[in-house]
Amino acid sequence: MKTSKKIIIAVTGVAILVAGIVCKQHFLLMVPLFVSLFVMSFQSEANRIGSLIGAINALIYTATYTYMGVYGSAASSLLLSFPLQLITFFNWKKHAYKKTVMFKKLSTRQRVIFSVSGLALWGALAFAFVKLEYEYAIFDSLLFLLGFVVPVLTALAFIEYTYLWIIQAVVGLFLNVQMAFNDLSQITYLVYGVYALYCVVLAYKNVHKFYKEQQKAVLK
Repeated sequence: MKTSKKIIIAVTGVAILVAGIVCKQHFLLMVPLFVSLFVMSFQSEANRIGSLIGAINALIYTATYTYMGVYGSAASSLLLSFPLQLITFFNWKKHAYKKTVMFKKLSTRQRVIFSVSGLALWGALAFAFVKLEYEYAIFDSLLFLLGFVVPVLTALAFIEYTYLWIIQAVVGLFLNVQMAFNDLSQITYLVYGVYALYCVVLAYKNVHKFYKEQQKAVLK
């Protein structure tokens, strides 16, 4: 890990800690964020070890949410995030390329089917969220959908996950800003959201760099 990245992680970690203390956020809610800094750092390099640490962090989130009484989020971490992170690690290890994986692209037909299905599902979710009177129904429904789609595409090593991951990070950051305005204790997630967007952009660059490198190797 480069020194510059270590400094960014350290600065972000201190910022989360200070913001959490000042805004009196429960320390247990900050613990998974500290681990997430390292998870995102590895994932920004398309390093498969990031998924293994991510699986461990999903268990930490599960324990934290359970202790805080947020059982829905605890169940999501345990039943969705944890297995998907493990599947990603082992699938990437099975199709390893250096510290990453052999990436691939969706075919044109797959992209069309995927896009049409995704937009239809997003519309249905947004309609349901509006009916449930969610404050940010459009963005919440999009994040809900991407929260499942991005990890699945990542696990299968399709480079298209990087495009959607950027959208997810930008929308997530927007919601973090809104939540921080309504509840200052959420500012720790805003700080993390900025860091996460930075890592996601790096992931996009590195994944596409690896893909081009792999394609050149295949053509030789």
